Amino acid sequence: MAGAENGEIVDSAADRPETPNSESQLSGDGDKPERLSKLPLTRIKAMMKLDPDVTLASQESVLLISKATELFIEALAKEAYVHARQGKRKTLQKKDIDNSIEELDSFAFLEGTLD
Repeated sequence: MAGAENGEIVDSAADRPETPNSESQLSGDGDKPERLSKLPLTRIKAMMKLDPDVTLASQESVLLISKATELFIEALAKEAYVHARQGKRKTLQKKDIDNSIEELDSFAFLEGTLD
């Protein structure tokens, strides 16, 4: 250890405190580990299996669909929130979501779904 001889501080694994190795330790609450998805994965898997082309849905694919859905909902909610703030309101209403769908081309496939 040439660095220790020159007065440098050498970081070794023995000197470091034990690092947490589970998600429950990282979150700090100690009760439950943090969930990877906010949506019920079993329901998503059941909906995926409704498609006759899908015979087997892996856990990774279910999680991927779940995350994509969460991001889609988040994007729609943020855009609807912008419309609510323009109307000087703090509560989202159906008309805010409708306005978001009509305004953005990326949500055009949803037109008429809330009627």
